[in-house]
Amino acid sequence: MKEISTDLFYQIGERSTDGYFIYHLQTESFSYINSGLANIFEIEKETALEQPNYLFGAIYHDDIEHVISCYEECVEDMEPKKYEFRLSFENDREKYIKVSLYPLQNDETLICGIAEDITVERHNKLHIDQINYRKNITLEVLSHDLKEPLGMMKLTASSMEKGIANTGDRELKKSLRFIVDMCERNTRLVRSVINHEFIKSNVVELSKDRLELVWELKDALRYYRRSSLNNVRNFKFSTNKDKIYLPLDGMKFLQVVNNLISNAIKFTDENGTIEIGVNDLETSVIISVRDNGRGIPEEKRSTLFDRAEQGFRAGLVGRDSGGLGMGIIRNIVKLHDGRIWFETETGKGTTFYVELPK
Repeated sequence: MKEISTDLFYQIGERSTDGYFIYHLQTESFSYINSGLANIFEIEKETALEQPNYLFGAIYHDDIEHVISCYEECVEDMEPKKYEFRLSFENDREKYIKVSLYPLQNDETLICGIAEDITVERHNKLHIDQINYRKNITLEVLSHDLKEPLGMMKLTASSMEKGIANTGDRELKKSLRFIVDMCERNTRLVRSVINHEFIKSNVVELSKDRLELVWELKDALRYYRRSSLNNVRNFKFSTNKDKIYLPLDGMKFLQVVNNLISNAIKFTDENGTIEIGVNDLETSVIISVRDNGRGIPEEKRSTLFDRAEQGFRAGLVGRDSGGLGMGIIRNIVKLHDGRIWFETETGKGTTFYVELPK
C-alpha cells in the first residue's frame, strides 16, 4: 500500500467510530487498529496490537467456525468481501458485527478492513421479521377459525332456504340468501388477505441473513401450539442438531414453511399429526413437513408445482385449499438455491422436503 493511501486510511480511522484495521498475513499481526475497533471489541488498543488472538476470543462460540470459513475464503479469493458475525461478552451480552475486508498484495499480503457495530439494526430487523411472521401465522389461524363457523352458517342457511322454498315467504328467503352470500364473501375475503401477503413474497428480492434455523422453526411451531389449532391437531418437531445456521431470507423462507404447515392442517382430520423435521447433512440441510392426512391425488401430482395462485386440491370436509401457490413456494426455494419435492400416499399422508445448501 502506498504511503499516502496508508496515511489517508489512518486519518479516516481516527475520525470514525467504526473499526479500522490493517492485518499482515505473513506475521499474523496488526500494524494498525483504531479506537473504534477497540471500542467495538471492548478492549484496549495496545492489547489488540500485542495479542491479536484476543480479538478472536471475543467471537461468539457458535460463530467461530463461520468466521474461520470467511477468513479462508477471503484469503483464497483475494477479493473484497463482507461478512457478519457476533461477539460475546459477560452477562450474555451480544454484538452483531459487519466486517468489510479488502485484501491487498504488494511486497506482502495485507487485509485492510472496516468493522461496523450493527447490533441495533439487526435486533430491529429480527424483531420486525418475528412480528411479520407471527402476523402471517395469526392470519392462518384466523382463517381456520373463521372458515369453519362461516361454512356451518352457510350450510344451515342453505338448508333453511330450501326448506322454505315452497312457503312463499319472500322476505325470509331473501334474508337467508343474504346470509349465504355474506358467508361466501367473508370466507373469500379472509383467504384473499392471506394470498396477498404470500404472493408478495414472490416478487420481492431476497435479503439473506445468517439465521439459526432450529430456533426459527421451533418458534413458529410454538405459535401454532399456543393457538386453538392445538386442540384439533398434534404438532411435533424433530432435529438431529440443536443449532443449524444457514444464509436465509427469514421472512420469505418461513412463509414457505408456514404455507406447507397450513396445507397440512387443511388436509388432515381432527387429531391428525403434523411434524416438522430438520436434518443437518454434510453439505446441505433438509427440512420436512409431514402429515398423516388424505394424501395428494395421483392426477394432481405431476403438475403440483406448476400452479401459482390457484389451489391444488379440495381440503377435508369441503374446505378449499386456499390457493397457497405451490409454484410460488418452489420459486422462493429456488431463490435460496434449494430444491423441493414430496412423497405422498393416498389416504396415508404427504411429506414435503426442502433441501438447502450450506
